Amino acid sequence: MPYFEHSGVRLFYADYPPASSARPPLNLLLVHGMWGAAEGWIYQIPALRSHHRTVAVDLRGHGRSGSPPTGYDVGDHAEDLAALIRHAGLAPVVVLAHSMGCSVATVLAARHPDLVRALVMIDPDYAGDPGDREWMARLADDLEGPDADQIAQDLFSDRFHTPGTPGHLRTWHLLEVLSRPAWVRAQTFRHSAFGPGSLRFLPQAEPVLRRRRQPVLAFHRHAARAQVERMCLSHDYSQVVLRPQAGHFIHQELAADVNDSLMRWLSALPR
Repeated sequence: MPYFEHSGVRLFYADYPPASSARPPLNLLLVHGMWGAAEGWIYQIPALRSHHRTVAVDLRGHGRSGSPPTGYDVGDHAEDLAALIRHAGLAPVVVLAHSMGCSVATVLAARHPDLVRALVMIDPDYAGDPGDREWMARLADDLEGPDADQIAQDLFSDRFHTPGTPGHLRTWHLLEVLSRPAWVRAQTFRHSAFGPGSLRFLPQAEPVLRRRRQPVLAFHRHAARAQVERMCLSHDYSQVVLRPQAGHFIHQELAADVNDSLMRWLSALPR
């Protein structure tokens, strides 16, 4: 699997050529969420690569990529992706993203519209309630404290999982949290919530979301977030899918549903 360097950081990506050449393939870039890695897309990669070139990246500080002491703002991640797209010859690419990856992909699409053909957003972290600032600031502090491992795992259990989340996914996610150094988890969270490029809260997110001119397919579990998404869409081919029964990892909990919707949407994507 290949690596490339950008701004002094060694970044990992897995590159899967299309298995079939029956129709012209799309180039797809899969971007995980906070504290995740490329393997978070294991339920999508086999289906996607059957027809399309599929690339899954580890963001800086995650997975097999390097962990520099700085550079964890959403905008830094977006520039890493822009460099990868150019390096791997993916433009114009369809970006599939989860959680924090959706903010990164949105900033990428707004800054570099020539590089992005379309966006698929899975339970985005952007455009949240500004009233959550206070508890998120406390959480950012706690993630830098002595109980950081437990605090991080509790965040997943309390906020990201539901009673219906399968046990094997719960176990995977809680173990994955511990595979990231505590300082990387803390930097990533603080920058995603409060960094200069953050889209976590609605006032900062809305103008950037409205700058996206690409088609967007968005999967949401919260009706209020889904409505914000609808109001910010500009392309006629865009679609919002609401899945309130799922937890944060919609693409893993409802893999067959997500894959079917995704493959249909991609098959008719304006070229």
